[in-house]
Amino acid sequence: MTISFLCKVVDNFGDIGVVYRLSKQIAEISPNNKINLIVDDLDSFNKICNEVKRNQDYQFVQKLHIFNWHSFDFCFNYFLKNDGEELETIIECFQCGRPDWMEQILFEKKLERTVKIIMLDYLTAEDYAETFHCMESLTRSKKVQKVNFMPGFTNKTGGLIIDNLWRDIKPRNPNGPILFFTYEKNFYPYFKALNKWFIENSIDRNVLVAQGKGKQSFMDCYKSLNKKEKFGLTELDFINQNEWDVMMQSCSILVIRGEESMARACLSGIPFVWNAYPQSEEYQLVKVQALLEKMRPYFSKDDFCIIEKFWILFNTKENDVSIEELEFSFFKFLKNSDKISYGFKDFSIALRKNGDLATNLMTYIEKNVIMLL
Repeated sequence: MTISFLCKVVDNFGDIGVVYRLSKQIAEISPNNKINLIVDDLDSFNKICNEVKRNQDYQFVQKLHIFNWHSFDFCFNYFLKNDGEELETIIECFQCGRPDWMEQILFEKKLERTVKIIMLDYLTAEDYAETFHCMESLTRSKKVQKVNFMPGFTNKTGGLIIDNLWRDIKPRNPNGPILFFTYEKNFYPYFKALNKWFIENSIDRNVLVAQGKGKQSFMDCYKSLNKKEKFGLTELDFINQNEWDVMMQSCSILVIRGEESMARACLSGIPFVWNAYPQSEEYQLVKVQALLEKMRPYFSKDDFCIIEKFWILFNTKENDVSIEELEFSFFKFLKNSDKISYGFKDFSIALRKNGDLATNLMTYIEKNVIMLL
């Protein structure tokens, strides 16, 4: 069987990060199946997988058959052959749509075979993930069938990707670095909190800042600090996905953004803060609160208040929150990070009981797609 993933790189590297991780995992657990990966931005893909070459129609990397979304003639001719055999199962990731050449094959060439499109949605802790998981929807052809598949945090969803480096929970390093991988912010209150915590507790801990949208504002703020307020800082280069995973697991605290790194943080058992993507009318707070509710049962009431307070402030529009509030709330989170780490670990243990997203997806395909072929 052939499984073809579709991915548009929309938000920095998060989309391709998830799809690359998932397709690799499926290639490993189902070696008899062929895995195609159709990507619209090979430059970004190259940043997290250096073996991927830019501007090629086709390449074979790490058991994945990688195609350039924009190579119309090459892909049209390749995927049309044998009655669209290469398109028997399509994983359309994150509402990315389909390339024009694929639309022509599916809806204009009148294939004899039935095609199953699985709509892999964004990760969310909101309740609708359970409602829409495995829900079917219509297309303009009876031969093209479509179903939703929802990653998530409960056993009524597809779960999270649990690949090799994340099968077990690594012991937390309480003296490890603190990672910042965020969107643009005024980082001054967080720097003040860090500096206060380091001085009051005689802590000598390195701070890491990752490449991405938030780095420039992070560095601008850091450079504006007085020498006495500064702390050890390392600017990370772009690193491949495996190196990123190992780096995350070495940290004592994670301040992270996006779906890909947030999912890894949830599995890490390390105290973390999630910077959700800012949305209109502050809808990101709905998403943040939904994830907090999934985490709440694993903490005492007082410990969870520390986490919830800072997460909400951190994700609220900055004009609506005072600098003093942010500094105090982050300082309290830092000060209690060792104490509250038990809840993050227990949460990560519970998530593993939901199973691996790749395995759950393949189980669905084997039960519901193969019988169509």
